[in-house]
Amino acid sequence: MKGIMIVFNQALSEEIVELLDELEIRGFTKLNDLQGRGSNRGEPRMGTHTWPALNNAIMSVVTPDKAEKLNSRLNEMNKVSEEQGLKAFSWDVAVAVE
Repeated sequence: MKGIMIVFNQALSEEIVELLDELEIRGFTKLNDLQGRGSNRGEPRMGTHTWPALNNAIMSVVTPDKAEKLNSRLNEMNKVSEEQGLKAFSWDVAVAVE
């Protein structure tokens, strides 16, 4: 199994959840109103007067095949709207409790 964490501008929330639905990825945990800044470029998202935007994140555990499809589609989405900010991270996961 693969763990996936997607961090994105909260403006992309609906699109990200729709993508998960389209790929039949049912299980996920969504974290809202996260502060941070990207490692390469882009505006900080701090929820302040100066930096008003915020990020959200979604974490999910999927099969390697679904992880590959998801990463491919996220890359496509990011190319269309790079200024929004979107990053995805993945790692190997062993499910301990089912």
